[in-house]
Amino acid sequence: MAALSRPARVSGRAPLPGEGDAIAALWRELWDAHEAWGGYPGTRDPRVYVQVARRIDEDARVRAGHPILGRHIHLVADLAGAPCGQVEGWFERHGVDPTTPFTCEVRSLIVTERARGLGAGRVLLDELASTARLLSSGHPCVLAAEVLDANPAVSFYRRLGYVPASFNSRVDSARGARQATGPTGARVALARDALPLAVLEATLAERRRAAGDIRFDRPRSVDATMVGAIAAHLGAGPGGPAGDASTLVALDASGVVRASAAFTTHTLEPPFLAMRRALVGRFAVDPACSPEPLVASLVALACRMALAQGAPLVELTDLPSPGTSLHEAALAARAEDWSSVVLKPA
Repeated sequence: MAALSRPARVSGRAPLPGEGDAIAALWRELWDAHEAWGGYPGTRDPRVYVQVARRIDEDARVRAGHPILGRHIHLVADLAGAPCGQVEGWFERHGVDPTTPFTCEVRSLIVTERARGLGAGRVLLDELASTARLLSSGHPCVLAAEVLDANPAVSFYRRLGYVPASFNSRVDSARGARQATGPTGARVALARDALPLAVLEATLAERRRAAGDIRFDRPRSVDATMVGAIAAHLGAGPGGPAGDASTLVALDASGVVRASAAFTTHTLEPPFLAMRRALVGRFAVDPACSPEPLVASLVALACRMALAQGAPLVELTDLPSPGTSLHEAALAARAEDWSSVVLKPA
């Protein structure tokens, strides 16, 4: 009787020098898939992936067999001695409260087609969780992954126990800039807006916690220290729409600040095609007001600022679940659902 062959087992480990080409090929497979799912396009230039491979090899030499380099974690799935998948993690804490969990942001998870069905994705995320727990030194830690709505991995994360915590949509900058905003208006925040911004910050923290998003600080009382810190931050900021990062406020017909959001832009790096990416998030709305006109004003301003900086799209991030008034206000501002952030304790 012929001996029964056992399926090859997959294990997780740090990348090794000389595996850069194989890992760069995984990245190219991932970016091609993301573009098909509506993500930002990646380059087809093979010279870029040669440079990526060299960087990965150099990182592997510095890591010396360890997955951690600073706050960055890099793991590969090993199948018969060669990489068949990879994942990255970025480790940080979103806030100043010592009770706020650390966050390990899951990035670039990919398993090559020939290895799917062998449990490589689960192995990578389990190994990432173990490494994140090591970095957190016994403090609570949560894994967070942004998943495009069209990505088949949505069901994979659900099976592993990840739950949605926030949602993102996206709007064409030119289209969003043209929308009517009614009697409300929006502008870049000034130091004199510090008090209403502090109150809105507490509203944002309450919304996040109510949605089960534990990555951020709990609500705290508004006091002079908080207001002073916000005023100092705004006073030191760019002070106008030409800057890369700004706090935006929306005002009612009487000129009272009723909502806020954070706007930022940056240039995507290889292997993405070089382009400006714009994000507007941290939406906080006075609960006594209807969010739709206020969000419309914030989005319209963000789109105008994005156009001025060459960003064709604006991502609306950190939204509550579909069906809530704030989420529906984002869609009314000509945005379309795009992705979600799912969480799981490490």
